[in-house]
Amino acid sequence: MKSDTYHLSGDLYLEPFVNGVSTGIIGPIDVDSCQVKPDADKISVTSKRRGKYGNPRENYFTQKPAVITIKTTEIPPVMLAAAFMADAVAINQGSGALADVNITLPAYPKWVDLGKTNIASTGLTVTKDAAALTLNTDFEINYALGMIRAAANGSVKDGGAVVVSATYNAVTGTRMNGNVSPDVKARILLDGESLIDGSAMILKVPRAALSPKDAVDFMSDKPIEITLEGECIILDGETAPYYVDQPEVAA
Repeated sequence: MKSDTYHLSGDLYLEPFVNGVSTGIIGPIDVDSCQVKPDADKISVTSKRRGKYGNPRENYFTQKPAVITIKTTEIPPVMLAAAFMADAVAINQGSGALADVNITLPAYPKWVDLGKTNIASTGLTVTKDAAALTLNTDFEINYALGMIRAAANGSVKDGGAVVVSATYNAVTGTRMNGNVSPDVKARILLDGESLIDGSAMILKVPRAALSPKDAVDFMSDKPIEITLEGECIILDGETAPYYVDQPEVAA
């Protein structure tokens, strides 16, 4: 017998659209929360009759947009981009060499940028007045970020001109250009299953405009969590901004 109590597990699927064109369905995504809040405005017409002043003689409701909120710690790139209101672009640094690059070191503890990242430790040389400086005695390197600084008690602790030669390795990946894309328009599908009786409940949102609700805490004590929120849009040809199906499949 089907239960009238609902406690769901479910898989979320997301289909982003760019200029009205689908970029493909991603998922299943393990979300922590998926909420839909229907809404309406109540309009009251108040009376000014004797003995009834201020009381409603009529009230009615007008529809407001339904809002969907998705909270998750499993964050595929399209959702991460939405959380940063970002355009995602490729990082593509080829390998190469820094040959006798003149750098002016600031006094300790300040760093200076070498202009390339993913510096290789092999073949790194730093000289001052043609004399070789010693790593971690005279200077320090942040290989990943491509930065150099004078060491606290080294020969160049007060800074000055040095010459750097090094190689750098290739870097690929994704860069989020933040705060340039205000929303992500997407179709949303939640494929739910009751933990009580195994029955299905499916949420279908033909289109929603999602944007970040909260800040992204880079230094959270827990896994980074994002919250996306947006209005459910009613499209031409649709009868509602969202649907909740309870299908009964024949055996």
